[in-house]
Amino acid sequence: MVTAEAVREIVAAITPFIGDNMARSATRVHCEKLGIADPDVTPQQVALLIARLETGLRVFMGREKANSLMTPLRVKLGGGA
Repeated sequence: MVTAEAVREIVAAITPFIGDNMARSATRVHCEKLGIADPDVTPQQVALLIARLETGLRVFMGREKANSLMTPLRVKLGGGA
């Protein structure tokens, strides 16, 4: 999958909960830390990115809601279920 597409999907999913700036910033920082760069991202990298973001989202929305938000992204973006 193309990195920009995956990032766009993730940011769009979490923006309603933490705002656009926080969603973009958090995703960018985690991509940098995980070595995710253009042009492509692997399913394993997607899974790691989603897991990192989900951990942070738990602070804002609780474990169950964060999990229910991120699980469909894992499936859609190829990061596992």
